[in-house]
Amino acid sequence: MKLLIVDDNEDVISSLKGVFGEYEIIGADCIKNAKKILALDSDSIDIAVIDMKLGDEDGIDLLSDIKQRYPFIECVMISGYSSVEKAVQSIKMGAFDFVEKPISYQKMKVVINNALEHKMFSSLLKKEMEKYKIIGESPAVKKMNDLIEKAAQNDFPVLITGESGVGKEHVAHLIHLKSKRGKNEMIKQNCAAIPENLFESELFGHEKGAFTGASGARKGKLELAGLGTLFLDEVGDMPLSQQAKLLRALEDREITRVGGETRTKVDFRLICATNRNLKEAVEEGKFREDFFYRIGVLVVNIPPLRERKEDIKILAEHFFRQACIENGSVIKTISQEAMSRIIEIPLKGNIRELKNMMQRLYAFSESDAINPDDVGRIMGSQNKDGGDAIFQKTMQYSEAKKLLEKKYIVTQLALNGNNVSRTALSLGILPNNLQRKIKDLEIVLNT
Repeated sequence: MKLLIVDDNEDVISSLKGVFGEYEIIGADCIKNAKKILALDSDSIDIAVIDMKLGDEDGIDLLSDIKQRYPFIECVMISGYSSVEKAVQSIKMGAFDFVEKPISYQKMKVVINNALEHKMFSSLLKKEMEKYKIIGESPAVKKMNDLIEKAAQNDFPVLITGESGVGKEHVAHLIHLKSKRGKNEMIKQNCAAIPENLFESELFGHEKGAFTGASGARKGKLELAGLGTLFLDEVGDMPLSQQAKLLRALEDREITRVGGETRTKVDFRLICATNRNLKEAVEEGKFREDFFYRIGVLVVNIPPLRERKEDIKILAEHFFRQACIENGSVIKTISQEAMSRIIEIPLKGNIRELKNMMQRLYAFSESDAINPDDVGRIMGSQNKDGGDAIFQKTMQYSEAKKLLEKKYIVTQLALNGNNVSRTALSLGILPNNLQRKIKDLEIVLNT
């Protein structure tokens, strides 16, 4: 770790060098010299310790410059001429902390260690945000990013809507990471994957002996999400009875485990996602109106790819580049003609299908440059094998039915990224029933 100490008193710099012997220390006696050092070595400096009063200069000016030019450097302010106003001003301008002179070196050690931890966490958080950033340049993407920023700035429940495969969980992660709860965990639960009789236990937890098989106490998702975010995917599949109980928990911020009597405080931010029209579900009596308005304080709708075709090329190039990096040293390219053909493919599975498509093109192309024939040959094979050919061949009806059923399920699983719960939901069957079909048809899931 490297520290820049800016103080016009050489004794202070020497003392801090002795205290932080495990770090590389660079000293500067004025703002001008500090700026020279930063211009040459800013990438390797982790923390700047800055005296408020540097002769006739004000350390606040250097703080301001660092925060504008080098925001990744944490700043700790020190001064023997401190005041509450100065301390507040420096913190508002982005200083990590403020230490008064005469310096308590024990306190300074704690502050520097905390600043380093904060810097490392901020760096990890930035990488995570980069991983989940929304890719595209369409007006729809710009609007989506604006909504994500607004959702991240407050703690209200968020409802993310959109077709299967558009990236609803992706957006949920980004809102969580950008929010004040981003340093804590995001707990996920797919509502379509829980049998109704286990729903309450999964969400609220249970006490020992609450039901047959409850051999010990267990926290539910609401408790596990404490100080973080609870993400409920496919919330449209939540049973009406559980909607009422979750609504009560959201209102009271308290829960009672199944089989328990003690009420437990919970503090989580709720983000829900669905590919269903919940307003229609409310009108049909399949979704509670009060619960709908409670979870949909902020709504982020993700349009399908067919409504933002200008993003397909950018996304396709991104996924293809990922495939190149993750699967070997061979960097392949895609011709403009091949890309034009990709853009015209109907992507019913949206982003998930496009990613799967680009991975297939990388894996099965025979040359380092993808051309239109490659697109036709590789993508066409998804529909030819076991499809029309079956109708041209005479066989037992039961055998033909099994082949068609297997091909259909394999295709649907591919469109849903081999996610069994998500595929079951799109097919309108229970995940357990789909698992049974996969086993009976001897389908191998590539994960």
